[in-house]
Amino acid sequence: MRNKRNQSTSLSRQFGFTLSEVMVTLAVSGFLLSGVTLAYMAISNTVATSKQLENAQEVLRYSAEVFSRSLKQTQETPVIPNLTSLNVVQSNAGATACDGTRPAVPFTENYTFVQPNLVCDAGNGETVLLTGIADISYQINGNLVAVTVTPENLDVADLANGFELNFALTSVILSGAM
Repeated sequence: MRNKRNQSTSLSRQFGFTLSEVMVTLAVSGFLLSGVTLAYMAISNTVATSKQLENAQEVLRYSAEVFSRSLKQTQETPVIPNLTSLNVVQSNAGATACDGTRPAVPFTENYTFVQPNLVCDAGNGETVLLTGIADISYQINGNLVAVTVTPENLDVADLANGFELNFALTSVILSGAM
């Protein structure tokens, strides 16, 4: 009889969780999971913005390098046939062209914008210099050339109008001073 009594008491004890314990655990887990999700989304947005800014910085750096070389070595004021084109006459034989060659005769560099590419033709056919541009425009004010470059996929509202790069026509200024 004693064995039966022990068996019945052991059967009345149940192991497990009550409904309220399970609900509290689910609520705490839900809060933790939503916090992790929000942190992941914030980090993901930060990484995406960082990549956009990195791309914009590279577009601007290379644009500045290309136009600086070209505009500083020309001895003539460039011509803007339309808002997205720039023609730079290089009258010095052996000057470095936009495609990296050094023609033995004077040549003209024709920069054009075909979205999303900056293309240059120095007489050897078109060469894509840079990709990732949303817009580009040129303006000449005396011996200063302003190139406004808007990198592609840049969602920062303050930078939506692009970046203005200004270049002095150094050789034109020096030849006028002599």
